[in-house]
Amino acid sequence: MTLLDLAPSQVGRIISLGGKPEFISRLMEMGFHEGIKVRMIQKMPLNGPIKIRIRNGMISLRHNDAGNITVRLNV
Repeated sequence: MTLLDLAPSQVGRIISLGGKPEFISRLMEMGFHEGIKVRMIQKMPLNGPIKIRIRNGMISLRHNDAGNITVRLNV
């Protein structure tokens, strides 16, 4: 399941980061690491950006970029 599969207000744990090494490095600088909890806040229509809460911050990601982040639903 990817970050895009989370419904608003659902929480997941990051399992892996995919994509080019430069992209993974950028995500890691923003706080994305394996095992970190993320909460889906909002999805924009028409494959627009998504807004998530990670650690103590809010981050917006492009739809395509969010598809490279694998998560597990946190129950």
